[in-house]
Amino acid sequence: MHARLDFLFPVTHVPGNDVTLHRHGCHELVYYLKGNGRTRIGDRDYEFREDDYALIRPGTLHDERHAAPTEVLCLGFAPLRESALPEGVFSDHRSKDCEDDHAPVLPLLLGMAKEMRNKDEDYAGMLDLLASQLVLLLRRRLTGGSPTYAEDKFRYAINYMNENFHQRIDFASLAAMAGYSPDRYRHLFKAHTGASPGRYVLGRRIDHARTLLRETERSISGIASDCGFASDSQFCSLFKRETGWSPGAYRKANA
Repeated sequence: MHARLDFLFPVTHVPGNDVTLHRHGCHELVYYLKGNGRTRIGDRDYEFREDDYALIRPGTLHDERHAAPTEVLCLGFAPLRESALPEGVFSDHRSKDCEDDHAPVLPLLLGMAKEMRNKDEDYAGMLDLLASQLVLLLRRRLTGGSPTYAEDKFRYAINYMNENFHQRIDFASLAAMAGYSPDRYRHLFKAHTGASPGRYVLGRRIDHARTLLRETERSISGIASDCGFASDSQFCSLFKRETGWSPGAYRKANA
């Protein structure tokens, strides 16, 4: 055996039903079956979408914020020897640029959920066996330089966007630094993250605006400026399009 299963359960979240910062004494894998949002793992912020999964090491603080109804499968496991598993958000899809074999994680997780539900004879041993397979699969996929990591070739760009989303971002320059034409860069960025560069930055701006509306008394005009919108009217229009609420109505509902 290479691992022991500590917990496994499904959860459904609605927007606003966020998971606050917490930590576990074991590794945790959170598989996003449906939905999208953001998660902070340690000192890094990630976007997640359907068929991504978050991997968190023991003792790391992490949270989860949901932009849409989200269904997840949460799994806690303890490798029985020291593990080099990385932290972050990863895609369960095979990259078009990847030539090697790419076994998805989801079938293993669904097999574990089935064992948990049925509780057949010696199901606990079977769960530990499947957890061991999961650890071996994750080691093969995530510690050998595999480009399946959702941010692999775009780590600098994503970090830059996370830190500078409130400013004008020159996507052509980011593409040049990554060694791609702007069109090819947009295509690959979306394939690896699930969003175009423009949509990614808009998502960061809307998330930050939500936080400011809930937690500060900044004016709508001030928040529009803080988040990088060109005008109050642009902010109000895009915020309502993305959330279904006007900024004022969102603030009142979350007061």
